[in-house]
Amino acid sequence: MDTIAFPALAEADRRLPLYLTICGHWNNQEAIIREQGFTDYQWLQCVSGTGELFIGDARHIVKAGQGFLLLPEVPHRYWPMEEPWDVHFISFNGMIAETLLRQAGMMESGVYTTENSETIVSHMRNMYAMSQSDRSYLAIECSKLVYMFLLDLMKAAEAGAQSELTYSRLQPVFAYIEANMDKPVAIKELAACIGVTPQYLCLLFKKSVNMRPMVYVNRERINRSKELMFYESRIPLHEIARRVGFDSASYFSSVFKKQEGITPEQFKKLHGMR
Repeated sequence: MDTIAFPALAEADRRLPLYLTICGHWNNQEAIIREQGFTDYQWLQCVSGTGELFIGDARHIVKAGQGFLLLPEVPHRYWPMEEPWDVHFISFNGMIAETLLRQAGMMESGVYTTENSETIVSHMRNMYAMSQSDRSYLAIECSKLVYMFLLDLMKAAEAGAQSELTYSRLQPVFAYIEANMDKPVAIKELAACIGVTPQYLCLLFKKSVNMRPMVYVNRERINRSKELMFYESRIPLHEIARRVGFDSASYFSSVFKKQEGITPEQFKKLHGMR
């Protein structure tokens, strides 16, 4: 459900070390363009889907499990790429906001991978629930929640940075998969790309993308097949299956349905393709 709240703030509330200005959730985040930036600090946490973020001229992709920080007055724009782009968001300010963010290693606007993103989202939901309550000293109660949020964000970002290092190490494997999308690949080949055993490769994939290597391969094959169906809609499905490395159209359809919940034929019909 889409939600948004603007906690009422008196002048004295704005002298708190931290204070909450906006919080909420969009089931599918719409396009936002702010050429002059925004007045407060913002954190947006992606739950599902994929978004595109521009900070100045720098382009970033935001995926599930990642969040992005926007510092005050920094020009930015963002919109969904893969819908629904499910996003929780808060805006906050206060005299210690910058200090806490710097302690978390967040010294500039950008995208950050967070471990235990469920904890981050839980904090954001709690802030929204509190802002809707009739508690006395509401701004102070919200301030306490923002403080707890930033402390946990500090831990989540540090752990997420380690995950990013693992992801970077896997780049040769991802490149190999991309280059051999139309061929069968074995896990031994993938492990050889970075000189590790298949067992250790599985551990790296689990840490980085939370799935086994061959599950990742099939996911990428299915994503490529959807692109082919969009851009070359007259290609028969058995040819699409071959181009994305499946031995048979029936196995391709089985994997497609397991991942997408519908068959390739239903996918084409749903999107008005012949």
